[in-house]
Amino acid sequence: MTDPYPLPQETPAIPSAPAQTSDAPPEFLPLDGAAAAGPRQIVLVPGEEVPLFALDLPAGLRGLAREQVARRQLAGLLGAAAAGDGLELRPFAPAAAKARSQTAGAWTRVLAADAAWLAGLQALPGRAVLPDYLSLPAAEGVWTLAAAPDGRILTRLGPADGFAAAAPLGEAMLKRALETGPAPRALLLQAPLPALRALAQERDIPVADNPAAVAALGLPQPQLLGHGELACDLRKNPMAARAQLAARVLPWRWPALAAALAAVLWSAGQLIAINRLEAETQRLAAETGALVQQQFTGGAPVLDARLQVSRALAELRGAAAGSGPDPLEMAARTAEAAAASGGQTERLGYRDGDGLTLVIRLPGFAAADALAAALGEAGLQAALTDSRTLSGAEGVRAEFAITAAEARP
Repeated sequence: MTDPYPLPQETPAIPSAPAQTSDAPPEFLPLDGAAAAGPRQIVLVPGEEVPLFALDLPAGLRGLAREQVARRQLAGLLGAAAAGDGLELRPFAPAAAKARSQTAGAWTRVLAADAAWLAGLQALPGRAVLPDYLSLPAAEGVWTLAAAPDGRILTRLGPADGFAAAAPLGEAMLKRALETGPAPRALLLQAPLPALRALAQERDIPVADNPAAVAALGLPQPQLLGHGELACDLRKNPMAARAQLAARVLPWRWPALAAALAAVLWSAGQLIAINRLEAETQRLAAETGALVQQQFTGGAPVLDARLQVSRALAELRGAAAGSGPDPLEMAARTAEAAAASGGQTERLGYRDGDGLTLVIRLPGFAAADALAAALGEAGLQAALTDSRTLSGAEGVRAEFAITAAEARP
């Protein structure tokens, strides 16, 4: 591995733990040597240029809305002038990106840098471009610290946090982190840093000099690039990718909106029609129930209209069969014969004691005689009581008095 910060001989350089994302160990290059970076080499930029911020974002926000809220919160932290249009945000969720989890869009940390400076990184070769503090091995509950040759301190406060700062500022930030948050379970020092070692001893925090020593304490062994750090390549801007996708989709918004509006209007029309049909059905059912209650049940409640009407008709038929000819049966036979005659029935009535009265229009007198014969064959006695020609029209108007025959066929 190529060390991005060659330290003096007495100061141990940042060790290169086995990479978790490749079979070969990663190779790091500082930014001033990035022009000669190979396809497997990773370019490191000063971490002070790309600080990492933790934000309090609602869990339900996604996409552009989450980015807008993050920008407003960052403006509150840095000031409106510092977080203006020249500042660019990059969501920081390496573990979620590595796992491809469903919560990858629920990031709560952002990398922030000058937009023009980030644009100058786009042409750099190499496998990735990362802040230098992401080149340290990390594990949950373990803080990793290293020193750069210029005296800066590189710090990794677990897989989801880290920073780079000058030595006095770095020590102050670490003290504040210990005072305001949970203490680490172990401290991995990849440089002497006596002040930080003494601070750890004061707080009874175990200190290790290499990842294997951390594992010997019964803790997860810190891994180099083992938490999806390569997904945070500063040359890639997921926000810009979404903006380009939105620009491609934008021309279709009006046709899609028109189609959605048409679908809504059609659905509303169908619902209105269905409601009208339901209301009409309920009205007819109420009218039918009222008629059945009035004519067939004698005011009794209507529970099953069809069954109650059938029973009432059966009772009427039984009563009619006991006292004389069945009017319904006579009417059915008369209607069948009238339909077969080809005439046009004007009236068919029944009166107790008199039988049926049929008034029908026929093509001629011969048709009237034929109808009388057909009624006789149907077991009825038909008497032609009146027949006359129609004024201004062809045919005759015949009136029959129909009673039941003494002997039915």
